[in-house]
Amino acid sequence: MGDTGHSLTNELARERNREAADRTLLAWIRTSLAMISLGFGIERFGQAAHALDAHANQFSPLKTRVFGIAMIVLGIAATLAGMWEHRHVLAMIRSDDYRYSERLPIAQMLGLALVVIGILGLAMMLVQASSPVWE
Repeated sequence: MGDTGHSLTNELARERNREAADRTLLAWIRTSLAMISLGFGIERFGQAAHALDAHANQFSPLKTRVFGIAMIVLGIAATLAGMWEHRHVLAMIRSDDYRYSERLPIAQMLGLALVVIGILGLAMMLVQASSPVWE
């Protein structure tokens, strides 16, 4: 009989897993693009608000630039993490003795980073809102 390690069923399963890994990478890329676009949008919004009213302290160009840069960096990190994970999954699929192994919870770590950035942004807004405005 034939080699059971390379049966048609196994090869089709590997192909489905590879396609699933590709779809996951595309989801990482879409998420990254959204974060990077949001970062650029926040930074530009801060500049536009400051240009319209230089006394609008709640839209400090420095604060919106820092927040925008943080989102852009997080988006770049998400792309790199997705690419790393995709490469790792493809190597596992190509292996003849595929065994499930725990991986870093990359999505959870990036989610936590997004929460931290959001909390810091909210804190900056609340601190600014509670301080008196001197005209």
